[in-house]
Amino acid sequence: MRKLQRFKKTAMLSIVTALTLTATACGGSGEPGAGSEKDTATAGKKSEPVTLKMYMANTSDTAYMPEVNRKFEEKNPGIKIELQTAPVDQFQTVIKTKLASGDAPDIFTVFAGTKKDSFVKAGYLMDLSDQPWVSRLTDAAKEVSSKDGKVYGFPNRQNTIGVIYNKKIFKDLGLAVPTNWDEFLAACQKIKDGGIIPLGLGLKDQFVTQLIPYAMAPSAIYRDDPNFDKNMYAGKQTFTGSPWEQMMQDYIGLNEKGYFNKDSLGTSNDQVQQMVSAEKIAMTVTLHGRIAAIKEANPNIELGMFPLPYVKAGEKIWVSSLPTIYGAIYAKTKHPVEAKKYFEFLAAPDIAQTILTSVNSFSVFKDVNADLDPAVKDMADGLKVGSYSFLDAVWPSTVQPVMFQQIQNVFAGRKISDMISTMDKAFKDGATQQ
Repeated sequence: MRKLQRFKKTAMLSIVTALTLTATACGGSGEPGAGSEKDTATAGKKSEPVTLKMYMANTSDTAYMPEVNRKFEEKNPGIKIELQTAPVDQFQTVIKTKLASGDAPDIFTVFAGTKKDSFVKAGYLMDLSDQPWVSRLTDAAKEVSSKDGKVYGFPNRQNTIGVIYNKKIFKDLGLAVPTNWDEFLAACQKIKDGGIIPLGLGLKDQFVTQLIPYAMAPSAIYRDDPNFDKNMYAGKQTFTGSPWEQMMQDYIGLNEKGYFNKDSLGTSNDQVQQMVSAEKIAMTVTLHGRIAAIKEANPNIELGMFPLPYVKAGEKIWVSSLPTIYGAIYAKTKHPVEAKKYFEFLAAPDIAQTILTSVNSFSVFKDVNADLDPAVKDMADGLKVGSYSFLDAVWPSTVQPVMFQQIQNVFAGRKISDMISTMDKAFKDGATQQ
């Protein structure tokens, strides 16, 4: 779910300007990221600066990292940042090889929730629980960054999944934002009758397969049964016989009603994004971060976003959301003081706010509020009602890749029951391994 996103030149200009202004504002003695004489000495002599090696997955973070790193180096002349990146689909394999071979970077990407746990178990991640920024984290951000009560990752923003929609199309057709599933289906039908594709879906990219069920699950399952996943681990619950069966029927039902673009299995996510930008598609269920890329392609498009209303009339809609981890520190780094100083710099309120504004994302710090694009502000209200994590952050790592393939199989004509039983086996196998 983590793909490289493009950002507006204006957004990058704003982060350059804001970081220039805030670098001095938070650089005084005692401020986060400030370098006292003692700290500078620890960091190394100017003639022989300490080099922090960073190996990061190519996510939206890579858009602002070079400028952030430059400003950090200006404030900390004894420390240099050496940044390397890799595609998300290759990153996990390469970083595991680096760690196992003794070629570990000082700072590297780890993913939230259970995906980081194998790194913790292997002893690769430094315990960051005593860092000053930890007390400022939201409960959700702290939870997905922790294992057995200790914090091992630095979270930097919160992602959400919802329905991005074209406001002009809705206005032209006299549509209001739907608040339940029946209204949502009625809106899809009216859009279809108007000669416009109601929903964009690019299943050629496997990560897209999960977005709609992930958006359904908080309302369909976790709002009323918050212990569903705990019971799955305990062997008291299965996907079979759960709301997953109805969720998948309703998911495939959208396709059967002709609400998706044709040949969704042969369509990429980028193609869907292009059709949304060209105003040929009215809605798409995706990450809120996609708004920036859509607007970059069509600056005049009027977009909004709302939580997928997979509920009956009068029921509360919960949102699928996940604080993301920016990175972790290698437990055996030769430069622990400098690496911690880097995270402290990123956590400084002014720097954190500038980064969030540049990527149009929600804060993981209690004392930081981003200047969000108006298109995503309804999602902020939805988060206040209730939310549950992206499911791959909670499940064993064995489940997500199986789900990807099985959803594609269902759209190709396979039985939903086969998908559900296969996911049950993957969950059981993964839970046993943990």
